[in-house]
Amino acid sequence: MQKQTSDGNFLLFIAYLQIIGIILVVFGHSFHEYPDSSNGGDILVYRLLHSFRMPLFMFTSGFLMTYTCTRSHKSLLRFTTSKIKRLLLPFAVLTCVTFIPRAMLSSMADDGMELSLHQFMMSFIDMNSLPIPFFWFIHASFTLLIVTYGAITLCRAFGVTPLAAYIVVATTCVAIDHMPIAVTNILSLNMTVRLGIFFIAGCLYHDFMNRIDSIIQWTKISVFAICSALWMIMFHFLDLYGQTFYYPCAIAGISMSISLAKILESRHITVLDHLIGSNYIIFLLSWYFNVLTQQVLSHFVDLPWQIHTMLSLTCGIYIPWLIYRYLNNTCLRKTSKAIALLLGQSLKPVNKQSKGDSVSPADVDNRLYKIH
Repeated sequence: MQKQTSDGNFLLFIAYLQIIGIILVVFGHSFHEYPDSSNGGDILVYRLLHSFRMPLFMFTSGFLMTYTCTRSHKSLLRFTTSKIKRLLLPFAVLTCVTFIPRAMLSSMADDGMELSLHQFMMSFIDMNSLPIPFFWFIHASFTLLIVTYGAITLCRAFGVTPLAAYIVVATTCVAIDHMPIAVTNILSLNMTVRLGIFFIAGCLYHDFMNRIDSIIQWTKISVFAICSALWMIMFHFLDLYGQTFYYPCAIAGISMSISLAKILESRHITVLDHLIGSNYIIFLLSWYFNVLTQQVLSHFVDLPWQIHTMLSLTCGIYIPWLIYRYLNNTCLRKTSKAIALLLGQSLKPVNKQSKGDSVSPADVDNRLYKIH
């Protein structure tokens, strides 16, 4: 069973969970050149990943927010300010940097983008107008972080358990998501309410982790196999019967990922350790390298779609990772500090750790946050 102590054991498990999540996301964005599909949506592995990768992102974000809440009592204003710097500032910077080239090169893209002031303004708030399409997750994450933290703060003020806040937020998300009207795309509210239940699931898992882990032996290969089988079964039903099985399929996929992350930690398998702390910058910058290795390269070099996919996956992960390493290695330079500020990064030199070393709580606040 994982210990919730200052030795940070379970934080390493969360770091692995974050890395698994970002690899799945970048992999899912790497199927653009798959034949007969603009984004790979017809290929089985794409649909398998799509069934739980974004719920996994939300789950991890909820867990980390609750971890922060239990160790600091920031005011809602201070918390909101920190999330504006961490999330909205990079979102605004990269939207501004990307908009004009994206609009000018619309002929190479799947959907056009008009070079106009109106389109530029909409690119900040409308999910369907984002220059970097998957940045809707920043909208959703920011909203859920502020609303949930605000609800927890209110509960504290009245001496009420945070469980009440979780119930209110989760119920609200589910209720709005099932309203017989279309939920607006503005600030990606439609995706926010759909994925909010997974954010709250992460919060709940943090609070009840010891109890849950005493029941479910995540580190056993048999548990991983059972979770994987349940995920595959739920995915089969999702394929056959549609969205009725979306939530159970995603929960099974998240459970499978938790088991894998805890197996890696418990067995001191360090294959993912070099990526620790770089998830957020990979999330922010991977799109550029996905585009270069797919839409752009395909116009000049005729390669099998499988090669485009592997190039996109490798470049989408490791070029942002190299940028992250460079920023950390030059963290005392003013230029690196400025770039890090604009990208929402908390620079901290990455110390080499021996096998089995734990990750400190300070490292979580500064390095392990994927979206926080």
